Amino acid sequence: MLYVYSVLSIISSFSILYFTGYLKTWHLLWRVPLIAVGCFLALVLLFLLVVYISTLFVDMRKKQDKPSSYFRFLLNQFSVVTLTFAGVHVHTSGLDKVPRGSRFMLVCNHRLFIDPLIFYYAMPWADLAFIAKKEAFKIPVVSQVMHQVLCLPIDRDNDREALKTILKAIELLKQNKASIAVFPEGGTNRTGEMLLPFRNGAFKIAQKAQVPIVVCALTNSGAIKKNMFRRRTDVYLDVIDVLQPDDFCAEKTPEIGEQTRKIMASGISARQTALA
Repeated sequence: MLYVYSVLSIISSFSILYFTGYLKTWHLLWRVPLIAVGCFLALVLLFLLVVYISTLFVDMRKKQDKPSSYFRFLLNQFSVVTLTFAGVHVHTSGLDKVPRGSRFMLVCNHRLFIDPLIFYYAMPWADLAFIAKKEAFKIPVVSQVMHQVLCLPIDRDNDREALKTILKAIELLKQNKASIAVFPEGGTNRTGEMLLPFRNGAFKIAQKAQVPIVVCALTNSGAIKKNMFRRRTDVYLDVIDVLQPDDFCAEKTPEIGEQTRKIMASGISARQTALA
């Protein structure tokens, strides 16, 4: 979308100068890039305004039975805009391993609140619905968009409510409405440790829905916060492995969690070694 905005901005700048007569004055052509930048920023602001206005019509009390393709489009494009302006360059590997014709559960490490946008940016075709902490659903605009793309809130302090979320995620997978994405660490990792202990109950989702587990690793996303709007941040999204249902159907969730954690840790270590 930003490429479209860039083209429209350049066309608009030339059009403005042409109809105002300035295009015939060669020494004033320096105004072209300034007007183009202004048009580009105006288009971005218009897009953000459209997102905001669209969320005003979302009724959070109404059960969302199917994903909104309109809001998923807005979310994917918002991810592009946000990461671009934040100076984030996403490097990907292993995306060819991700199932395209069937649903799956994606698991990854978690370093920053912006991490989900990296997946919507890199995998816009995946129809991901994240399981997020319930507090995220209290943030204006964010909560409405998440609601429309079938993201699910989870109450970590209430086992009964958490079970309801897990059952809903299983239902979404079985009904082919979305693929589920989970950060099994249970929250953002600010400790400096490679990985926090996993909350293994989440793996019951893939086991009961009989879908593959796509194991991913994010490297350097934690640097986005300190580099944002100041310098470029290179973030690496690696799809390390895909576990098929037959690989874990007979295992207990702690065993699945341990296996997945080892795979994820090896992927993070391999990327860190490659960057060293």
